[in-house]
Order: sequence, then structure tokens, then C-alpha cells
Amino acid sequence: MSSSARPRTARPRTARANALATATVLLAVGLATACTPDGTNSPAAPPAKATATGAATAAGHTTAGSAAGTTTIGRTVYWGGLRFDVKTAATTPATDTTGGRLVLTTTVTNTFRTTPVNDWPTLSVDVNGTPLAGDHGTAVPPTPGASNTLPITFTTPAGFTLDGASFVLGDPGQNQAILPLGTGGRTAADLKPLDLALPAGHTVTGGRLALTLKSAQLRADTANTPLKLGERALYLTYDMTGTVGPAGMAVSGDSLRLRLPGGQEVGPSSAPIEAIYPDRPTRQNQAAWFVFSGATDGDYTLTVTDPDHNGTPATAVFHVTGVTAAGPVG
Repeated sequence: MSSSARPRTARPRTARANALATATVLLAVGLATACTPDGTNSPAAPPAKATATGAATAAGHTTAGSAAGTTTIGRTVYWGGLRFDVKTAATTPATDTTGGRLVLTTTVTNTFRTTPVNDWPTLSVDVNGTPLAGDHGTAVPPTPGASNTLPITFTTPAGFTLDGASFVLGDPGQNQAILPLGTGGRTAADLKPLDLALPAGHTVTGGRLALTLKSAQLRADTANTPLKLGERALYLTYDMTGTVGPAGMAVSGDSLRLRLPGGQEVGPSSAPIEAIYPDRPTRQNQAAWFVFSGATDGDYTLTVTDPDHNGTPATAVFHVTGVTAAGPVG
């Protein structure tokens, strides 16, 4: 047999050739089974496109046109002896499953020195004639002269904005304090009391009875009884002193009268009933209310008369301007 017909035998591979072959196989397997970032063996998906999610921004508002955020109000309204300083309005928009929310942060002060306020007024937000009831939680009105922080929460409908919305204290048919929260809304009425100048010397003496006046206000509210729409009240605080003999003297609202600018005369709707004796001639921090309709600018004249009509009645005049500034009259 010639050398050309002899069969060839396979040459053994070198170590280097074996290593290259193994690396090639492993690379192919690794490309076919690449791991995702979470450690699974499924093929890596392409990155998702960014979408608007309404995430909150540092300014307290949200993206994607959301109405959420906090607005500074910084205005004051009054009702029933309480002063409501409305600081901010925080809104959260409604979703498909929940209503929206409005939280008014307020500081409430009892403006009376000695009179407790027993109940809150009706608290609502008017939206185009529809009232939304407010929730004050378990808070109670502050004691005389005290101030407390009061958040008031409202559930709001879809699309709610502060424009066209008004914070309202009181019920329909009563004098209502009204504070627009944005543009539009109801006509503002703060019910702020008018402080009246006291007469010279501050003391009015009718016979044996002397009243040392401490304050006089024309108001659109009273302490615990709402005033009807358009009514006003003259509120007096005073110390009362009697010059009496051993039998003493009983003093009631019958000793007080108020003449209005148009000539009408009214007695007090609320006044103290006190007995005065020689050893206790003074009653301090008394208060009287005169409630009436048809208030106008002009002179309001208080008359003080001795209970037994001894001596000459005495008068004090309070000049009033700006009656309609607090709200409508009728």
C-alpha cells in the first residue's frame, strides 16, 4: 500500500484549543439566558416610558394639573362672640374612589371677658349655593378671653376649587359671617363688632343708680342666641353701683332703655337682676343686650333710671357710623 492510501488519524487537541471551545459555548448560553435586574432569568424588558403620576412637588402642589395645595387666607370673621382667624386653606382633590378634602386652619378666640360660648355656629363652605358641612371634631369653644387652634374639615366634590367657594358661619335666616376663599363666591360679611366711644367720665347716674361703662359695641351677633337676618344688638358692659339705705335696692333691665336714631325705644333683651345693699353697693362686670331691627347710622341714646324713680334719669349718647360694614341690615 502506498503512503498516499494510508488513512489519516485525528490529531489530539491542545489544552489551548479546548479552553477556547469551552468559552465559546458558555458565552452563547449566557447570551440566551441573560438575567434581569431583579435576579430572574426572563429576558430583560425595554425601559418603560415615563408617565405623569401627580407626585407632590416641594411647593406643596402637584403635577398633572392637580388642585392640591395650601393657600394663605389671612382674614377674620366673627359670630356669636367668637373671632375666627382663618389662616390657610389646604385642598386635596377627589379621586375615583374618594371625595376631596378641604381643611381650614383657624384660631378661634372668645372675645367676651366673662361670658361663656356654649356651642359652635353652623360651619359650612358654600359652593354655588350648595353648602358643604364642616367637621370640627371634638373641640369645644374656648373659655372667655382664651384662644384655641381649630382645624375645620370639609369633604369636597370632584373639580372643587377655592374660586367660587365661601366659608359661612350661621344658618340661613340668621346674620351669617361670610368669607370668600377665592375669587367670586358670596358677598363678604365679617360681622365685626363696632366699638363705640364712651361718654366723658364713663359714668351715667340716674337717681341712686350709677353705671360705670366699660365698653359699648354695636354687633350683628349675641353670645348664645343667633340674631335674625338684618338685626343688630347694642352690647354694654359696666359696673353698677347703688347709693341705698338699709332696705337695699333691686335693679333689673327695667332701669335701662335705648332710643334708636329713628326715635324708637327698646328695652334690653338681656340684663342682670341684682340686689344692692349698703355693705355690697357694687356689682362688677355686668352686661346688657339691646336687640332691634332697622339699624341705621346715627345717635343711640341710653337712659338710666332709678328703680323707684327717685331723682332724674340720666342719658349717654353713642354715635354710630358704618352700620352696614358688618353685613346687611333690615
